[in-house]
Amino acid sequence: MIKNYSLLSAAVLCVMAASCTSAPGNIATETRSYEDSTQYASLKVDIELPVAGKGAQGEIRNSIIGCLDDQLTRITTYENDKVFPSYTGDKNDTDALFGYYTSQAFSILSKAADDDVNERRSYMEENDEISPEQLSQMLEDIPGWEYQYSFKKTDETPSYVVFYSQNYIYMGGAHGGITGAGSLTFDKKDGHMISSFIDSTNTAAMQPLLREGLLQYYNDMNVEMTEDELLESLFIENGIIPLPSWQPYPTEKGLLFTYQQYEIASYAEGMPSFVLPFDKVAPYLTSDAKALLGL
Repeated sequence: MIKNYSLLSAAVLCVMAASCTSAPGNIATETRSYEDSTQYASLKVDIELPVAGKGAQGEIRNSIIGCLDDQLTRITTYENDKVFPSYTGDKNDTDALFGYYTSQAFSILSKAADDDVNERRSYMEENDEISPEQLSQMLEDIPGWEYQYSFKKTDETPSYVVFYSQNYIYMGGAHGGITGAGSLTFDKKDGHMISSFIDSTNTAAMQPLLREGLLQYYNDMNVEMTEDELLESLFIENGIIPLPSWQPYPTEKGLLFTYQQYEIASYAEGMPSFVLPFDKVAPYLTSDAKALLGL
């Protein structure tokens, strides 16, 4: 078993430019990393968390801890039920908090992977149609499980800060998949998260922009198609492209929209993403988003 559990102090992190943000007005952060594996399970967790504090910084930290909890306590399931309890200790103690979630997650992941391998092995060994040679090879080829979780700060301005949450999970199937909470944008005045950038009642009115963005995505992949061909290829109902489940987030050029795997397209087509300029999306923004962006 290989284990690499890194808990770095805030003092050390601040020496590392990529690990601790200390510029005036910025949200100070600290990083934690964990990696462990067994024969059939591998877990890697990398997070960047605002240091404990009051006001906006404390609010953002608590929101991110909530997201961390939501993701890792459901590490082996797509259901709503948690597979282990939430942390109940001092949330300002980053080492204790991070140690709890990673140790619990690794224990659950390892057991789930072992149970899966044992079930596969039993099925193979009970199958009389499999020769000893085939059985030996099949047992050797039983896949393990892998889970990678990353939560990092990706952008910051005087008005807002953006963190990105993404998971990669492989549970012995045909391929792994990317999930997570996506980009989370926080208002630095009070630390609240922008729960919605686009007013959902404007979904129909935004169809031309969504089609334009998706056509640009495919064009960048050297796939040219008409609007009709686009709509026929997408996994949508009644020709209406839904807003992505992940919230878009602000960039220098506009709002970046990203659809998850299988959300509107096949796995092979990746995660369709595109930027819509602020002047084009401004009429469809929520009042909260407009206030944040000064539009």
